[in-house]
Amino acid sequence: MGKSEDTRQHILSVALNIATASSLNDLSIGTLAAATNMSKSGLFAHFKSKENLQLAVLDHANAVFRRTVIEPSSVINSPLQRLLKICELWLDWYQQQAQNCIFIAAAVEFDDQPGPIHDKVSQDLARWLNHLNSTVKAAIEVGEFKSSLDAEQFVYELYSLYLGSQNMTWLGIEDSKHSRFQIALNGLISRSKE
Repeated sequence: MGKSEDTRQHILSVALNIATASSLNDLSIGTLAAATNMSKSGLFAHFKSKENLQLAVLDHANAVFRRTVIEPSSVINSPLQRLLKICELWLDWYQQQAQNCIFIAAAVEFDDQPGPIHDKVSQDLARWLNHLNSTVKAAIEVGEFKSSLDAEQFVYELYSLYLGSQNMTWLGIEDSKHSRFQIALNGLISRSKE
């Protein structure tokens, strides 16, 4: 990685932290310039617009998510064990670089704002749900889950548990080990086996 790419990665890490501390919409070239001790013109040269900056932050978050959740779990052969590893890593994937999950925040923030950011968040979420769905279907195919299991319903419930755990952590109802999520996940998995 060259110096320019190192600088860009540093900028995007700071930007991700800012965006999750407040909102992706509040992220601006001006606030990022102050946080990185760079000039506005220098940052503008990297991104050209606020929208491009927001899209770059989402791309950066996706890269972090891939490195943190998808890649480490993809080496596990058993689909059920892979799914369990995904869940373990997914709960706290952002903690090294962000205040909270940018994808949840952006989905809420841009749900009623048509445009490139809305479309990107929607596409990223669809791709993630498809990944989870494929993992559950693989567990069904190898007999780790019952053959009658509705994979999409399983993923719906799993994603709902994730959202609930994130929200309840913020409210102080869920602990840092996500114990309530783990209890609910164990119940979902038990019901999904024959």
